[in-house]
Amino acid sequence: MDQGTLIDVPSDGLPPAARRTTSKHIGAGDIVLVDKKGRRFHALVTQLDQLESGRFELAVAPLDSRISWRTASVREVVDVWRKVRRPAA
Repeated sequence: MDQGTLIDVPSDGLPPAARRTTSKHIGAGDIVLVDKKGRRFHALVTQLDQLESGRFELAVAPLDSRISWRTASVREVVDVWRKVRRPAA
């Protein structure tokens, strides 16, 4: 089952399964709660990049303009919100 996203973000031609390969099934367009050095903030995931080590780095756009971080690791993600599409009855 393909998971939807809250906000449409261009996928650069990648199939939906390739965009959700993190352990927490995070994809572009999801909203995440990030904990960086004890500071928690909500952010929109704009892109996923896999490092040479195999870990994923998220490019994020914080929802609070006072936050300056623009990247986060999957380990720093505390919670994920995504739109789930229900099948038509």
